[in-house]
Amino acid sequence: MSSKTVDKALSILDAFTVETPTWGLRELARNLDMNHTIVHRILATFEEKGYLYINPETKKYELGIKFIELNNVVEEHLNISTMIQPIMKEIALETGESVALTILDEMEGVFVKIVESEQKVRFAESVGKRSPLYIGASHKVILAYLPEEIQHKIIDDGLNNKVKYIKSKAELLDRLKKIKEEGWCYSEGETFDDVAACSVPLFDGKSQILGSLSIAGPKYRFSREQSEEMLPVLKENVVKLNSILSKLNFPSRRSYFTKNLITS
Repeated sequence: MSSKTVDKALSILDAFTVETPTWGLRELARNLDMNHTIVHRILATFEEKGYLYINPETKKYELGIKFIELNNVVEEHLNISTMIQPIMKEIALETGESVALTILDEMEGVFVKIVESEQKVRFAESVGKRSPLYIGASHKVILAYLPEEIQHKIIDDGLNNKVKYIKSKAELLDRLKKIKEEGWCYSEGETFDDVAACSVPLFDGKSQILGSLSIAGPKYRFSREQSEEMLPVLKENVVKLNSILSKLNFPSRRSYFTKNLITS
């Protein structure tokens, strides 16, 4: 199998997201600007192996149960449930809010574990969702610890896409500097209009940024002042979490720590 075929196959899998979890053959081929015969051949192979499934009612493709199996393999290998979830659960019980673990993957942050609050009104996000690093506390606190060249590239990408979260490059760079100095970040209404969050960074065994740990909840009960009251609980448990993460080889892509700059 050629590298081009592999790239095309992975592009097809990448098209399945929380926002677009199903695809018809022709609409997927059109969206990816690929020959529909090639797309059909790749889809058929994924379906045969259990990576994709055709809904008999809609006749559209969906991700298959194989990905649940693979997710369990990753969780078991990294001991996420047995080692990390109890710490997150403790924070959720102490603060009464939801707790999210976000891991850095190249230019984006990915929610890999969420412990929801037991309150009726709560923050609820999807595990596996990825977002640019200029959106929300859980992502900005990661961006603050990346090399300056990467910060500029990510911010420039956001400006090119005319995102509303960036008022100006200078303003965001100043904010990132302050986040790094203070060691935490608060945001409201960025990921969701009515949600606020405070986040602290997580590091690997080489003291390089790996991700973040966040407390999130409805804005009406989670102001900046309220988040500052909860911050000691978060920071205290992050020490435990960093101790665990420093011993794990977390499979996140962070090539810029070995390269001067990711080329476009």
